Amino acid sequence: MRILYRCWRGCWPTMGLLLVLTWGCGGDQIDPEYKPVSGTVTLDGQPLPDAQISFVPPGTGSSGSGFTDEYGKYELYYAARRGGAKLGENRVFITKNKPSTGKRGEFAGVSEADMEMLPARYNRKTELTATVEDKRNEINFDLKSK
Repeated sequence: MRILYRCWRGCWPTMGLLLVLTWGCGGDQIDPEYKPVSGTVTLDGQPLPDAQISFVPPGTGSSGSGFTDEYGKYELYYAARRGGAKLGENRVFITKNKPSTGKRGEFAGVSEADMEMLPARYNRKTELTATVEDKRNEINFDLKSK
């Protein structure tokens, strides 16, 4: 009886650990309302690096956001690094700050709008929309500076 008790008492920590590990493996469900979105952003035909891009669904739901790399390529993520954007029509916002010269106080008293490098039609007063479909989506944007 004592041997059985020791074995049983020793098994509980092991069983608890296995339960936690198993629970952690299956907990990363992907929301079926969100699908992968990637693409390229160019400005006047050239890749646009270091820009932020956001897909904002109407009504409820998390926005999908990401940044472009040196080649203008982006991938969107929502809620805790899960890839994608919400299915359906989304408003798209693309922003990029003007480069800094590194001078102290350079942007003191400057509005956020004045720091923006891109025309307002791509961000504050966006005219951009994109439809996220029930598949892997590649959505490219060719922006014009004028």
